[in-house]
Amino acid sequence: LQFLYFIDTRVTKMRTLLLALLAVGAAAYDGEKVLTIAAAQGTATVDLRWNWEPPVMHTLVTVNSTSNTDLMWFAMAYNNVTDMVGADYVMGYVTPSGDVCVRPLACEQSPPPNSAPKLDISTTQFSRANGGTYQLSFTRPLASGYNPLVAGQPMSVLFAAAMANPAVAPLNCTAELTFDQAHNFFKANTTVSFSG
Repeated sequence: LQFLYFIDTRVTKMRTLLLALLAVGAAAYDGEKVLTIAAAQGTATVDLRWNWEPPVMHTLVTVNSTSNTDLMWFAMAYNNVTDMVGADYVMGYVTPSGDVCVRPLACEQSPPPNSAPKLDISTTQFSRANGGTYQLSFTRPLASGYNPLVAGQPMSVLFAAAMANPAVAPLNCTAELTFDQAHNFFKANTTVSFSG
């Protein structure tokens, strides 16, 4: 009987642990926005998720591309005026030599975005898995950049990506961008109210 009690106790503890883990997984993000961006060469689904933890926000963007061509880079941007000019960008890519880059960018006048960035980012990652699945993650201070975030206040976000041929990746993590990195995919005017 003691042995059976021991087994039953272990099973109960395991069930409690699994339920707790499922609850954590279900509440892993404070918000999510899913959308589709299209180009002549195919479509891409963008899944934007965030954790609102003042004074910062953690961001994860997952992109699934249906095109037969690799994406050379992917970026998202924040802009109160729904345009490229005045936006705070975060761009992820792999250089021709294999270095992984996640960098902030800004566009004060006209594209490409080569102005000095004001957005601070940390805990960055860019990866590719399962063929056409890409992930970009970073942490940003809420008050940073040209477009600071305020809880519940609508913010326009932009998404862009470029496919190989003709686009090429920047040579390194600080290289000035050119129209060789011009995007195929672009989605503007997506309004998101970030909060916890």
